[in-house]
Amino acid sequence: MTRADTTRFWVGASTLGALGSPARGIRPLDIGADGTATLGAAVEVGPNPMYLAVSAATGVLGIVHELADGLVSTWTIEGDDLRAFGEPGRTGAADPCHVAFDESGDWIFAANYSGGRLTAHPSAPDAAAEAVHTVPFSGSGPNAERQASPHAHQAVVDSARDRLLVADLGSDRIRAIPLGDLPEALPHDDTRDLVVHAGAGPRHLVIAGDLAIVANELDRTASILDLAGDRELAWFDVDDRVAPRGLGLSAVRLTRAGTVLIGDRDADALVALRFDPGARTLERVASVPTGGRHPRDLHVTHDERFALVADQGSDSIAVIALDDGVPTEVVATLETAAPACLARVP
Repeated sequence: MTRADTTRFWVGASTLGALGSPARGIRPLDIGADGTATLGAAVEVGPNPMYLAVSAATGVLGIVHELADGLVSTWTIEGDDLRAFGEPGRTGAADPCHVAFDESGDWIFAANYSGGRLTAHPSAPDAAAEAVHTVPFSGSGPNAERQASPHAHQAVVDSARDRLLVADLGSDRIRAIPLGDLPEALPHDDTRDLVVHAGAGPRHLVIAGDLAIVANELDRTASILDLAGDRELAWFDVDDRVAPRGLGLSAVRLTRAGTVLIGDRDADALVALRFDPGARTLERVASVPTGGRHPRDLHVTHDERFALVADQGSDSIAVIALDDGVPTEVVATLETAAPACLARVP
């Protein structure tokens, strides 16, 4: 049991050892109001549990297992332990790298990177989480090495417009998928997609009312999208002082203070941008080196006093103090094998 002033996360990790040391499973992590961190023991949940999400409606933990034959599994959280909620289900596509629940918690959406598609899985007790709906994508981008085909990288529920937004790094599109026909169907019309500038490589996004902010992995920019008009309004360099190393940007979060936090893998840093929704602009205000390598994911505590950055390449998690949403310094470094995701418990 965690205290009310403590934020709990579950840490997803690579068990394969391709980047960082092989992990034994996923781990609970508690961050206190003073930044004190407590890592729990690893819990084995199957191979390569790279990305996790916790349903705000049901409290169920969903996991995508990033494998050539992708898997989705669901778990009930019981303190520091987990119990199988349903049976694992296959995505039918390669390398699922992100998972999200719908608002009811009855559906899980998996973004399959190499498979270039979205899959929808039921979340129900003692039932198999096999893919019920599959939405394949098509298209490419100007980066011949990274954009020869679609690469679904993230799924986000756009509740105000009753749809799912899927960042497709391979085609420079944010796929827009209506949710109104679930459970019977999950239709997709690619003429309704949001197009970002060529070569951007959209990876992750956050929604802010009628706007969205996209972290573009390939060209190191952040885009602002108009979700009411379904168009890209502008894009901004995240940190033009950094020499690209071909790794690019990773995760993005938006604080209540209006600060956008983005993981910068070229600089091994956490970058902060001030978001002005009226002017629809982004301006860099800070960049703090994490002290680790390859920041794969990031999140913030409920009170937004601290940001956490999962540095997969250095087997570490950086705890970084925030001042009005702006990162100031690393206050702690936690050792854990190949952290790839930080799923916050609501």
